[in-house]
Amino acid sequence: MGLRDFLNKLEEIGELRRVKARVSVDLEIAEILRRVARGGPALLFENIEGFDGWRLVGNIFSKAERVKLALNCDPEEAGSKLVSMIRAPPLSLPDKVRMLSDVISLGRHLPKLSGADWKKGKWDRVDLERIPAIRTWPKDASRFFTFPIVITKDPETGVHHLGVYRMQLMDSKTTGMHWHVHKRGAAYMRKHSGKMPVAVAVGVDPALAFTAVAPVPEGIDSYVFAGIITGRSFEVSRGELTDLLIPSDAELVIEGEVSDEVRLEGPFGDHMGYYTPPSPFPVFRAGAIYTVEDPIFHATVVGYPWLEDSVIGKGIERLFLPLARMIIPELVDMNIPEYGLFHGLAIISMRKRYPGQARSAAMGLLGIGQFSLTKIVVVVDEDVNVHDINEVIYAIATTVDPRRDVQIIENAVTDELDHASSTPRLGSKMIIDATRKLREELGREWPESVEPDPEVARRVDERWREFGI
Repeated sequence: MGLRDFLNKLEEIGELRRVKARVSVDLEIAEILRRVARGGPALLFENIEGFDGWRLVGNIFSKAERVKLALNCDPEEAGSKLVSMIRAPPLSLPDKVRMLSDVISLGRHLPKLSGADWKKGKWDRVDLERIPAIRTWPKDASRFFTFPIVITKDPETGVHHLGVYRMQLMDSKTTGMHWHVHKRGAAYMRKHSGKMPVAVAVGVDPALAFTAVAPVPEGIDSYVFAGIITGRSFEVSRGELTDLLIPSDAELVIEGEVSDEVRLEGPFGDHMGYYTPPSPFPVFRAGAIYTVEDPIFHATVVGYPWLEDSVIGKGIERLFLPLARMIIPELVDMNIPEYGLFHGLAIISMRKRYPGQARSAAMGLLGIGQFSLTKIVVVVDEDVNVHDINEVIYAIATTVDPRRDVQIIENAVTDELDHASSTPRLGSKMIIDATRKLREELGREWPESVEPDPEVARRVDERWREFGI
């Protein structure tokens, strides 16, 4: 299902609005998208000032239901599929047969080579300024590609990675490449000697766009990952300059390279709600540009919540919950609140069986991939609803002794966009154990919870209508 098929489906169910009024890429489109982000429709702008022949779409993920539509399933179900494919080696014959079946089915999830319409639309000259990238905040350094699917390949294994890294338009042939040191694109760059081929696709199948945002586990090909969670394969076409596998249904493709060259990138109003100050980042040099006929540019806006990335973040939370449970067996549920800004706060519930287990579970979470960037972890008991902030606050207020139950971890890895850290990429973390304490932890028995008399409660239930309340 390409982007156009997805937009047609959204229009059929009343989840897409066409904007025919003339709009500007300079702040105006971003302002409109922000105003309808929370639960509003996807917007397709059909009349872009200075960019005739282009359309632009945004807010395609601003409802959880649209994420499910893109993946063709609930994200948590998709995560369970992934776990079933990477579970521990089987021991019994029936398990071996099931594993063989999984291996065979994996073939259906591999990308398939095909032709691509975008190859027919190679531009006669490279000019990135003819593309309707948008400026989203008044002090942004330039126009930015805000939802580019950046395609790289591990030079040692051949594994392809799709990532979303903002790209500042610097001139007609160059952009910034804002990949952090923790990200896969930067890791592949460190393995290269000299220039690294990079392809950028804009306007792809929404399932691939979602995958590109997700922290795909190290060593798993992004196309295979997307195939597993959606239950289908994706058509790709080999690039002409880069030899990379590029989505065949992309609306816009840019092939080029990234080298050791860096320039100041930013400022940019990011999802933290503040401007990222100018910092040195690699430069992407475009070598060729291709578009389909009547191309659609895909963009998003980030900033202080609540925006489209809030829904994407919750989808990723649900997708990776089964994987986290596999690594941390006592884990019951997790909540990465929208206003926690992805890496700022995680709340987890657990089945507690022994003293110190809450802290162990929190450290286990901090050892899983991108969860390592999480700044604060709150751990509660399994009967606490992690999605009800008042229940979490009650747990903290009634179970936490700050000196005993709050742990500060210094000199730990942190999100590069965390402006609260005094040293970039290095800061502190906090674990709050908000579970009920065992005798070994408290020094005495935990008090008995206040509960209504069950027999009286039953009688009141049966007679409730009599009271006329």
